[in-house]
Amino acid sequence: MDTITARVLEALAREEPVHAVDASTLTFLLRQYLSTDRQDLREALGGALASALEHAASEPTAGGRAAWLTLFAEVTAIAEDERIVAVIGELVASLRAEWPAASGVAEGSASVEAVLVASSLFDPQELVPPAIDQLEHVVGGAYQPGEGVRGGLINQVRAASALLTAFEITGRLPYSMLAEELMQTARRTTPDEADRDTMVVYCEAARVFCRLATLHDDAEYRKAAVIASDADYRGDAARILAAQSTRALNATPPHAAAYGLALLELLK
Repeated sequence: MDTITARVLEALAREEPVHAVDASTLTFLLRQYLSTDRQDLREALGGALASALEHAASEPTAGGRAAWLTLFAEVTAIAEDERIVAVIGELVASLRAEWPAASGVAEGSASVEAVLVASSLFDPQELVPPAIDQLEHVVGGAYQPGEGVRGGLINQVRAASALLTAFEITGRLPYSMLAEELMQTARRTTPDEADRDTMVVYCEAARVFCRLATLHDDAEYRKAAVIASDADYRGDAARILAAQSTRALNATPPHAAAYGLALLELLK
């Protein structure tokens, strides 16, 4: 973890372009700061966030804007800044403007999940129902019983992550149960040509497995939901990260940060 943190700080000190220190990189730095309260992390994060606020809304992909939105929503828990709230509002509006015409399970799911994460900063009644409708449109249109959603591993993972967030907000068990079904499919799915970066995809999968493991640790949830009783999702996450550990040590800052985020989830 110290190696990844140092690599991210070095990239920021070199003032590398934004694409070299993406939203996941700054999310990792933010969570490291929250867990350590290191002043050097705070200073680096402040400068990087100020720069990110200037360009996030012009990110061309829905997935990229969703990642920035999720980060900024998390930042509001520790920083009161009207600029952050303004950019969050702009990102929410731009993502919603692409519904329901947006295509693609991975980007569509990421877009919905980001809006759900940010919904508590606005009127949830205005944002949550349409986001849930869009999620059901995206996932329902690609779902194949027993086979998950169409597409590669990233589609299973992003859809499952959005469904878990929908469950956390609404309490509707069908969402978390479907998320588990998709991740059962993910266990036997390998990245395909559409999964542009296998390391990042695997790290995202590990994070979702950690979220499922947390649910399985809850006795009340186990009583209420239909679950895979023999699943070891924390073990699945640990095996994924062990397999990617060598690559993480030599990865670019965004890739190393993706690994770091998953490791933080596993160690929580």
